[in-house]
Amino acid sequence: MLPNNEVRVPRPRVGQPAVPRDITAEFTEAASKLNTGQLVKDEAFTLFEAVGALEIMDSKMDSGYIAPGENMEQALEDDYDVRQPLAPEEIVGLMDQLLCHEVAWHKGHPLSQTLFTSIYLDRLLWPVPRTIEDARFDRVPSDWPMISLVLRAYCLALVKACDLVHARVATEYYYEEEDFVSHLYNRNLLSAFDLSHFHRLLDQATAWVAEQTDIDQNLKEAIRCRLAFRHQFLSALDQDLEVLETRSTKDFESCLSELGPLTQSISLGKPVPEAFSLKIQRKLASTVPPRPMVHLSSDDALAHLKRLCQDAIDMQQMLDYTGPNNFKTAVWTLLSRKPQPSIYIRCLLQALIVCNFNILGTVPVKDFLYGELAELVLPASVLLEANIDEVEVPSDPRFQIAQKMDGFVKRFSQPFVDTVRCACLNRCRLRRTLCHTILDWDNLQMEAEELDLELRVLSAEPPMHLTGGEPTWSFPLSSWAYHQKLVHFRLFIQMGFELSIYSPEELPGMYWYLSHIASTHLGHIDRIRTFTVAARKRDLMTPDPRAGKAAQKASAFHRSFHTLERLTTHIIGVDAFAIALHALYVVLARHRILPTASSPQAYSTDRLRYEIRMKPFIPITLPELVPYDDYQREAALEGDSDATVLERASKAIAEARKAWEGTLANGAFIEDPSGPSSVTPKAIQEDWNRDAKDIMRACIGTSLAIEMVKKGLAAADGKALDLEVTVPEVGTKARWHDWWVVPQVSEKKKA
Repeated sequence: MLPNNEVRVPRPRVGQPAVPRDITAEFTEAASKLNTGQLVKDEAFTLFEAVGALEIMDSKMDSGYIAPGENMEQALEDDYDVRQPLAPEEIVGLMDQLLCHEVAWHKGHPLSQTLFTSIYLDRLLWPVPRTIEDARFDRVPSDWPMISLVLRAYCLALVKACDLVHARVATEYYYEEEDFVSHLYNRNLLSAFDLSHFHRLLDQATAWVAEQTDIDQNLKEAIRCRLAFRHQFLSALDQDLEVLETRSTKDFESCLSELGPLTQSISLGKPVPEAFSLKIQRKLASTVPPRPMVHLSSDDALAHLKRLCQDAIDMQQMLDYTGPNNFKTAVWTLLSRKPQPSIYIRCLLQALIVCNFNILGTVPVKDFLYGELAELVLPASVLLEANIDEVEVPSDPRFQIAQKMDGFVKRFSQPFVDTVRCACLNRCRLRRTLCHTILDWDNLQMEAEELDLELRVLSAEPPMHLTGGEPTWSFPLSSWAYHQKLVHFRLFIQMGFELSIYSPEELPGMYWYLSHIASTHLGHIDRIRTFTVAARKRDLMTPDPRAGKAAQKASAFHRSFHTLERLTTHIIGVDAFAIALHALYVVLARHRILPTASSPQAYSTDRLRYEIRMKPFIPITLPELVPYDDYQREAALEGDSDATVLERASKAIAEARKAWEGTLANGAFIEDPSGPSSVTPKAIQEDWNRDAKDIMRACIGTSLAIEMVKKGLAAADGKALDLEVTVPEVGTKARWHDWWVVPQVSEKKKA
């Protein structure tokens, strides 16, 4: 094995003597003539050669590299003594350091850069302990109980908590390296040991600390609250899916109460940096190069833990199922929090959404799907009731309808449930997933249309004669699928604003496209309402003789009309707000005061950007992709004067404010007086109200910006506008809502 700075020169072949020479100067001169970013590549230099060119014996690339003069024991082992006595303040500091590394792992950093840099944890986990008594820092127990009892109990409970988190996250859908790193590096997180062992050790450690008289009272309280937090955190994580039965928030509430004194006593701890080492990476089963240790501040770690506990408490408020729309609203609202809930909460919610093949463990997926259809397109319909009637005669239409609807449930239930579960992904992946689900729902819509044709005959649905006199039918299942597709399309565009996907020069066009999708959706909702009204009239003309059926049907139609009205109000608010911002940005772009992302480039044009932006949606049949020429004409409002465009913006923003006021008045959830009484999810309701109020603030800000531009145009009198525009970034106070990019318009500052 050669040292890193030595090169073995190959033996020259006979007859072809090789004379080595220094080419450093020639190489440096040739490289200096290259422009920044210019790449020189030999076609014969393949990926295999590129990987082979990596220096295996480079300390930056090879964690097993041993430097000259360093022996194996020095390279792999630290001289830190885990049995040495530590002062109480050092115990507190060490606990806090471990807590910060634990949270860093929760936030997506590998164990090799966080918890597995701890010498104490390394001694606990390797060699793999066979019994809980074997899990010690040293095979010879320390004579210092603060180490052998208190710190050991804390570390064991920490590792077990990581095991419970790892078990939950690894079984759900997440993105490795983005959300979470599940690699354990051939280490075991004490998964074989029952939770009672850890609770017993924590209780013993707490009792021992309470008996000591030579420790400062503040330090005793600091150690106590950290041990108590570990005890409660273990119990909270151990609940897992049992929360559907227990409905208990006691453990997470206890965690929050212990985080208060823990935060106040942070300053009492004294860090022990020598108890952490990167040398441990050399002993881990890893194929990645050495990576630096991740350091997270105690403030960030405690803030993350508080959010995790609070999210877990609030999540339990949505476990009472009160209908598909209410359920979807609760899930989306909770997962739209900023910052987004941790990966553990999101994976736990994934498991709760579909538990034991039921929604929230109690509602069959079929009922979930039927509830959505009944609220939107099929209130009190024979298509949904045919499965309830016990008809066994194959020739009976109800028997055939039931068979067709069973096939529909098998085909559509999984995609429908996935539309809810995908909200548990991180926001970037959620938008990417929406792009794919739009295409999936386009195919599902065509399948539903074929099924509608068959069901129309079996149910003997009478046609409606709309304008023109041509007969038309409701096509309820394909209408519902089209509604799902339009919802996803709208969310996809709006999340582009949230994630800052669009450059400033694209904002006018994207808000026009959002308005186009919203207006298309409004037209579709009107069509659904028309057929629902017709179905209600037919129902009144042919009353059901069965007792109680009339009242049930009336309640079903009432809920459907209420749902459609709420949906209409919401989409009108989206459409009007998009029209207002589109018009405002058009005027700003016309006068060249709208900031651009970069200088014009030879390889970028508006047409190319539009084609790339809309490329995923070319295969969609409905709504048809708008041709670029039509898009450019409509998005630029060609032929309309500035005054006309601004007047359009003023009217639209007034309509938007009215619609959002109505949406806020309607509330987040649909109340059903005839349904089972349930506790309103107060925390989620507050989040939803806060979001709606932020949109209202954005409406007011848009009104002010429009008036500012009007004044600027009046003062300019045909000259250049004496205004400056700032597009606020996501996360700043000037950005009132992530989905509504309201420009900040002000007068230019005079020099």
